[in-house]
Amino acid sequence: MKLIENWFSERYSENLQLSFRVSDQLLSVKTDYQRIDVFDTYDFGKLLAIDGTVQLTEKDEFVYHEMITMFPFYHMDKPPRKALIIGGGDGGVAGQLIKMGLESVINIEIDNQVVEVCKKYFPDLADSFTSPKVDLRIEDGIKFMKSSAEKFDLIIVDSTDPEGPAEGLFGQDFYRDVKNRINPGGIVVAQSGSPFYQPKALKMAYNSARSVFKHSIVYTAFIPTYPSGFWSFTMSSDSEMKPSGEEIKSGKYFNSSVLKGATQLPEFVKVILSE
Repeated sequence: MKLIENWFSERYSENLQLSFRVSDQLLSVKTDYQRIDVFDTYDFGKLLAIDGTVQLTEKDEFVYHEMITMFPFYHMDKPPRKALIIGGGDGGVAGQLIKMGLESVINIEIDNQVVEVCKKYFPDLADSFTSPKVDLRIEDGIKFMKSSAEKFDLIIVDSTDPEGPAEGLFGQDFYRDVKNRINPGGIVVAQSGSPFYQPKALKMAYNSARSVFKHSIVYTAFIPTYPSGFWSFTMSSDSEMKPSGEEIKSGKYFNSSVLKGATQLPEFVKVILSE
């Protein structure tokens, strides 16, 4: 009798995909904004996919969450006290910020179903939403940025790829609104896709940010379950950004060597940013 194997595949192009052998599909739901799937995989634990793309797995989520929080944290003249997260419905970014000692975090997530799914299937991450320091709000992040009068030291855009509800988060208008919400010396950082498979997303985020802010830096990390394993982040500020004198507290991925080396870009990435 032939054993039946089940696989989840994220397709990168018509000719290439990354496949995960799964023991079970735990959830598949269509919300007002997107499709959410949760799989139990053999090698990476539980996997969250949105519209067919991997958002996180239990085994390697720490890389993304550390790099989008700890890297900008150690580029600030003084430790940030108040942060804003756009997206981040799994709770991983909020949890990391609380670990780092921030006093107040507002988390804006457009899709309440993402939060509820993560509370059930990724409770270690979503537990951050029970912290009194975290204010979770279910609303449109783009509209919030336009209408809010609040100011923040650190703004993190933890979004999906620039399609559907997340498309506007990569645009120039959004970054202009961000600039109005950021304190002097503050930093905004956004995930900006795979330089290898998504150069347009990277270029869009970088060009939008640097058209509004005086300084923009692209840095990268190795995330095994993301397209190509090579991922980019774009960090911007009106203040010059350089590693602070703060004593570095290492994570599971982040350390002082990563702080120094993550901005050293391959030549093909430099070409993308210069075009």
